[in-house]
Amino acid sequence: MVFITRFSAKLASLIRLALLAAFLLAAPFGHAGGIEPQKAVARFSDSHIEISSRFSITLSATLEQALQNGLTLPFQFEFQLTRPRLYAWAYKLSDWFGPAATVTQRLSYQVLTRQYRVNSGGLSRNFSSLNEALSALGIVSGWQVLSDSSVVRDSTEFAGRVRLKLDLSQLPKPYQLAAIGQSEWHLDSPWLELTVASTQEAPQS
Repeated sequence: MVFITRFSAKLASLIRLALLAAFLLAAPFGHAGGIEPQKAVARFSDSHIEISSRFSITLSATLEQALQNGLTLPFQFEFQLTRPRLYAWAYKLSDWFGPAATVTQRLSYQVLTRQYRVNSGGLSRNFSSLNEALSALGIVSGWQVLSDSSVVRDSTEFAGRVRLKLDLSQLPKPYQLAAIGQSEWHLDSPWLELTVASTQEAPQS
């Protein structure tokens, strides 16, 4: 009896999510969303590379509505090594041709406080407006990649790139299925080549 009750509750929850996803996807189209890269800098230390980058994010009307209705939106920064070519190829093979490193930031809306929240690695920041939250969401600073790799020994041979995307694979399953073929749910930036900063150059946000 307990098993049946728990199964029924889980099924009801999935049905509610599916209905909400279907409702949001059936909503009239509004303004389109997008992600535009603005800057990306790599700084070398003795044991790793630190990446700082900034992206401009605009949500589609459908994503704004989903956010207001309680859906958390996961955005993923991706780093890809492109040179030295031998190391870049080895990293692609080891990661099944995926990015060499990723970091995720999540955007949510708190109905009771009417604030937007950006969560990254357990650290949360609250914002009174969506624009402020999106500005913070599009920035990553001091992101450490390639720790203890021989790549960090010579910055002259290094090249890499970054991008930012809405990671649909982290959404609840009903949303993943409902978003198939729906362009307003697909947000990703083009790749942006990293600029290697000199050791004397101070970090900028």
